[in-house]
Amino acid sequence: MIMKKIFSILAIAVLASQVTVIAQSKTTRAFAEKYDDAFTLFFYNNTLHMLNQEDNKEFEALIKDIDKMKFIRVSKKENNLTDADFKKMVDKYHDEDFEDLMTMSHEGMNINVYIQEDDGVTTGLVLLMSDAESFSVLDIIGSVPLNKLANLISKVQDIN
Repeated sequence: MIMKKIFSILAIAVLASQVTVIAQSKTTRAFAEKYDDAFTLFFYNNTLHMLNQEDNKEFEALIKDIDKMKFIRVSKKENNLTDADFKKMVDKYHDEDFEDLMTMSHEGMNINVYIQEDDGVTTGLVLLMSDAESFSVLDIIGSVPLNKLANLISKVQDIN
Protein backbone atom coordinates (compact mmCIF):
# COMPACT_ATOMS: atom_id res chain seq x y z
CA MET A 1 0.00 0.00 0.00
CA ILE A 2 2.78 2.42 0.91
CA MET A 3 4.67 1.55 -2.28
CA LYS A 4 1.57 2.38 -4.37
CA LYS A 5 1.31 5.80 -2.69
CA ILE A 6 5.00 6.50 -3.23
CA PHE A 7 4.73 5.41 -6.87
CA SER A 8 1.64 7.61 -7.36
CA ILE A 9 3.38 10.62 -5.85
CA LEU A 10 6.46 10.07 -8.00
CA ALA A 11 4.33 9.65 -11.13
CA ILE A 12 2.48 12.90 -10.43
CA ALA A 13 5.77 14.71 -9.76
CA VAL A 14 7.24 13.47 -13.04
CA LEU A 15 4.14 14.48 -14.98
CA ALA A 16 4.05 17.89 -13.32
CA SER A 17 7.72 18.49 -14.16
CA GLN A 18 7.00 17.55 -17.79
CA VAL A 19 4.20 20.11 -17.97
CA THR A 20 6.47 22.79 -16.51
CA VAL A 21 9.20 22.02 -19.01
CA ILE A 22 6.76 22.22 -21.91
CA ALA A 23 5.30 25.51 -20.69
CA GLN A 24 8.63 27.32 -20.48
CA SER A 25 9.87 29.00 -23.64
CA LYS A 26 13.39 27.89 -24.53
CA THR A 27 13.79 30.97 -26.71
CA THR A 28 12.99 33.35 -23.87
CA ARG A 29 15.34 31.48 -21.52
CA ALA A 30 18.15 31.66 -24.09
CA PHE A 31 17.51 35.39 -24.62
CA ALA A 32 17.63 35.99 -20.84
CA GLU A 33 20.87 34.03 -20.54
CA LYS A 34 22.48 35.88 -23.45
CA TYR A 35 21.53 39.27 -22.00
CA ASP A 36 21.89 38.42 -18.32
CA ASP A 37 22.40 42.09 -17.41
CA ALA A 38 19.04 43.05 -18.97
CA PHE A 39 16.20 44.57 -16.98
CA THR A 40 14.21 41.45 -16.04
CA LEU A 41 11.06 40.91 -13.99
CA PHE A 42 9.15 37.78 -13.02
CA PHE A 43 5.51 37.76 -12.02
CA TYR A 44 3.63 34.74 -10.73
CA ASN A 45 -0.14 34.61 -10.38
CA ASN A 46 -0.04 35.21 -6.62
CA THR A 47 2.35 38.16 -7.12
CA LEU A 48 0.01 39.68 -9.66
CA HIS A 49 -2.88 39.32 -7.23
CA MET A 50 -0.83 41.06 -4.52
CA LEU A 51 -0.23 43.97 -6.91
CA ASN A 52 -4.00 44.41 -7.15
CA GLN A 53 -4.29 45.98 -3.69
CA GLU A 54 -7.13 48.25 -4.83
CA ASP A 55 -9.18 45.21 -5.90
CA ASN A 56 -9.45 46.56 -9.45
CA LYS A 57 -11.90 44.29 -11.30
CA GLU A 58 -10.44 45.15 -14.73
CA PHE A 59 -6.92 44.22 -13.57
CA GLU A 60 -8.30 41.03 -12.01
CA ALA A 61 -9.88 40.04 -15.34
CA LEU A 62 -6.57 40.74 -17.05
CA ILE A 63 -4.49 38.48 -14.80
CA LYS A 64 -6.90 35.72 -13.78
CA ASP A 65 -5.56 33.13 -16.26
CA ILE A 66 -1.88 34.07 -16.07
CA ASP A 67 0.30 31.52 -14.29
CA LYS A 68 3.62 33.26 -14.83
CA MET A 69 5.07 36.19 -16.75
CA LYS A 70 8.67 36.99 -17.55
CA PHE A 71 9.58 40.43 -18.85
CA ILE A 72 12.99 41.23 -20.33
CA ARG A 73 14.06 44.62 -21.73
CA VAL A 74 17.36 45.02 -23.59
CA SER A 75 18.95 48.19 -24.93
CA LYS A 76 19.30 47.98 -28.72
CA LYS A 77 22.27 50.33 -28.84
CA GLU A 78 24.26 48.76 -26.00
CA ASN A 79 23.74 45.25 -27.39
CA ASN A 80 23.86 45.99 -31.14
CA LEU A 81 20.42 44.44 -31.69
CA THR A 82 19.12 44.63 -35.25
CA ASP A 83 16.07 43.61 -37.24
CA ALA A 84 17.94 40.41 -38.17
CA ASP A 85 18.15 39.49 -34.46
CA PHE A 86 14.41 40.08 -34.15
CA LYS A 87 13.73 37.81 -37.14
CA LYS A 88 15.90 35.04 -35.64
CA MET A 89 13.89 35.19 -32.42
CA VAL A 90 10.62 34.97 -34.32
CA ASP A 91 11.91 31.89 -36.15
CA LYS A 92 12.90 30.28 -32.83
CA TYR A 93 9.45 30.92 -31.34
CA HIS A 94 7.90 29.39 -34.46
CA ASP A 95 10.12 26.33 -33.90
CA GLU A 96 8.49 26.04 -30.45
CA ASP A 97 5.03 25.96 -32.06
CA PHE A 98 4.14 29.58 -31.33
CA GLU A 99 1.92 30.97 -34.07
CA ASP A 100 1.55 34.55 -35.25
CA LEU A 101 -1.46 36.10 -33.57
CA MET A 102 -1.22 39.80 -34.35
CA THR A 103 1.04 42.71 -35.14
CA MET A 104 0.27 46.18 -33.92
CA SER A 105 1.71 49.54 -32.98
CA HIS A 106 0.93 50.95 -29.56
CA GLU A 107 2.25 54.22 -28.11
CA GLY A 108 5.35 54.27 -30.35
CA MET A 109 6.12 50.59 -29.97
CA ASN A 110 5.90 47.86 -32.61
CA ILE A 111 4.46 44.71 -31.08
CA ASN A 112 4.25 41.19 -32.42
CA VAL A 113 2.12 38.72 -30.49
CA TYR A 114 2.56 34.97 -30.74
CA ILE A 115 0.30 32.31 -29.26
CA GLN A 116 0.89 28.72 -28.27
CA GLU A 117 -2.08 26.39 -27.93
CA ASP A 118 -2.68 22.80 -26.92
CA ASP A 119 -5.93 21.31 -28.28
CA GLY A 120 -7.43 24.77 -28.72
CA VAL A 121 -6.50 25.95 -25.21
CA THR A 122 -4.08 28.87 -24.97
CA THR A 123 -1.03 27.78 -22.98
CA GLY A 124 1.21 30.76 -23.66
CA LEU A 125 1.65 34.11 -25.30
CA VAL A 126 4.83 35.90 -26.27
CA LEU A 127 4.92 39.60 -27.02
CA LEU A 128 7.98 40.92 -28.82
CA MET A 129 8.10 44.68 -28.45
CA SER A 130 10.46 47.07 -30.18
CA ASP A 131 10.82 50.83 -29.98
CA ALA A 132 13.66 53.17 -30.93
CA GLU A 133 15.71 52.37 -27.82
CA SER A 134 14.88 48.89 -26.64
CA PHE A 135 13.73 45.42 -27.47
CA SER A 136 11.48 43.66 -24.95
CA VAL A 137 10.05 40.19 -24.51
CA LEU A 138 6.99 39.43 -22.43
CA ASP A 139 6.58 35.67 -22.08
CA ILE A 140 3.25 34.69 -20.53
CA ILE A 141 2.39 31.21 -19.37
CA GLY A 142 -1.37 31.07 -19.34
CA SER A 143 -3.64 33.40 -21.25
CA VAL A 144 -4.84 36.98 -21.43
CA PRO A 145 -8.17 38.04 -22.92
CA LEU A 146 -7.21 39.30 -26.37
CA ASN A 147 -9.30 42.43 -25.95
CA LYS A 148 -7.15 43.28 -22.89
CA LEU A 149 -3.72 42.97 -24.60
CA ALA A 150 -3.35 46.73 -25.17
CA ASN A 151 -4.07 47.31 -21.48
CA LEU A 152 -1.39 44.80 -20.50
CA ILE A 153 1.12 46.36 -22.91
CA SER A 154 0.45 49.81 -21.46
CA LYS A 155 1.10 48.50 -17.96
CA VAL A 156 4.34 46.86 -19.08
CA GLN A 157 5.53 50.03 -20.83
CA ASP A 158 5.15 51.92 -17.55
CA ILE A 159 7.62 49.59 -15.80
CA ASN A 160 11.03 51.17 -15.25
